[in-house]
Amino acid sequence: MNTSKREERTVEGAVNVEAGTGSQPAGVSPTSHVPRRRRRILVGLVLLIGIGLAVYFLAIYPRWQNGQELAVIAANAGKKTVIVVNPTRTEATAPLILPGNIEANRAASIYSRVDGYLKQWYVDIGDKVKQGQVLADIEAPQIDANLREAQAQLQLAQANLKLAQTNSARSQQLFANKVNSQQELDTVLATEQVQQANQNNAVASLENAQQMTGYEQVRAPFDGVITARYVDVGSLVTSGSSKTVQKLFDLAQSDPVRVFVNVPQSDVSRVQPGAAATVTVDEYPGETFAGKVARDAGAFDQSSRTILLEIDVANPNGRLYAGMYARATLSLPNSTPLTYLPDNTILIDSKGTRVATVDASHKIHFKEVTLGRDFGAKSEILAGLDPGDMVVQNPTDDLREGMEVSVQG
Repeated sequence: MNTSKREERTVEGAVNVEAGTGSQPAGVSPTSHVPRRRRRILVGLVLLIGIGLAVYFLAIYPRWQNGQELAVIAANAGKKTVIVVNPTRTEATAPLILPGNIEANRAASIYSRVDGYLKQWYVDIGDKVKQGQVLADIEAPQIDANLREAQAQLQLAQANLKLAQTNSARSQQLFANKVNSQQELDTVLATEQVQQANQNNAVASLENAQQMTGYEQVRAPFDGVITARYVDVGSLVTSGSSKTVQKLFDLAQSDPVRVFVNVPQSDVSRVQPGAAATVTVDEYPGETFAGKVARDAGAFDQSSRTILLEIDVANPNGRLYAGMYARATLSLPNSTPLTYLPDNTILIDSKGTRVATVDASHKIHFKEVTLGRDFGAKSEILAGLDPGDMVVQNPTDDLREGMEVSVQG
C-alpha cells in the first residue's frame, strides 16, 4: 500500500512538471527569478570593472609611468645639458647708445703774469665768477719799482726833448741871421729828433710798466666756476704757464656742457650735425637731458676706428659736472634691423668667430658669425645667424658638431 502511494506521488509530480508548475511553492511566479539573476550578473560585471580599473590606476599605470620616466632619464643620461637663448632684434630705427664723457664748455688754468707773493685771494672752489672779476692780488715789489722807474725816465725824456726843442728854435734863428752854419743847424735838429724818440720810448716803457702793474690783480678770463685753488696767502708765485710753474686757479664754464662720444665707423654716415640726442647719467636715474650734435673731429682714430663726436647739452642749473660719465642716445635711421647676442654665447678661437646652435633634433651645429659693435654685455651680429636660431650660452670645449644634447631654455 505504501508502494502504491509513492507511485501516485511520482506520477503526480511528473504531471505537475509537464504542466509547467515545477516544484515552486504556491503563489510564486515561475519567471520572477530571471531579473534578479540579471541584476546579479550586472553587479558582478561592475565590480569586476571597478576592481580592474583600481588595479590599473593604482598598480599598473604608476609602474608604466615610472618606466617611461626611467627610460627618458636613461636616454638622457649620456647627453650634455645646454642652456640656449634666441638672438634679439631691434627695429630699423633703433637708437644708437654710446658711452661718453662730460666736459666743460670752457676750461682754463690761471697762472700769474708777474713774480711776487700772493697778497689776498677772493674766491674759492665752487664760487661763480664773472669775466674780469678780481680773483686774487699779488704783491710784486719789482713791478712797482719798474713802474716808478718808467715814470722817471719819461720825465727825463720830456725834459731833454724840451731842451732840444729850445736849442733847435734858437739855432734856426741864428742860421736865419747867418750866424751859424748849416752843419750846426742840422746837428741841433737831429738832437731834437733823438730826444723825441727817447720820449716815445719812455712813454712805451711806462705803458708796459702800467700794464704789468695791472697783472698784480688776477682776473677771470670768462664767466665760470672756480673748480680748484692751488695757493694761499703768502705763497711765492712766478710768471708763466709751464708745468713747473704753480697754478693759481682752475676755471670752468659748464653751461652748456660738451659730451664727447666715439662713433664706430659703421654708424658715422648716419650721424649728422644738428641731430637730436639725449644724455643720461647714473646719478639721476630716469632723467634725461636734451642735446644736439654740434660737430665731429673730421678724422678717425687709427687704433679704434671711431670718430670723436661732440654733443652740446644745456646745463642752466649746473647739475651736470665736468668729468662725469654719461650715455648718449642718438635716434638714427637704419636700413635693416640689427641682431644682438649675449657676449657669453660667442666663441673666438683659431677656427674664427663662431656660435654653437641647437637644431630641432637637439643636435649641435657651429656657425661662423661676423661681429659688429660691442655693447659690453652684448654684441651686434652682422652676418651668419638666423633670427630663430637657438644659441648655446657658455659653450664648453667638449661640444662637437652633430652632438646630441639636452636643451634647457
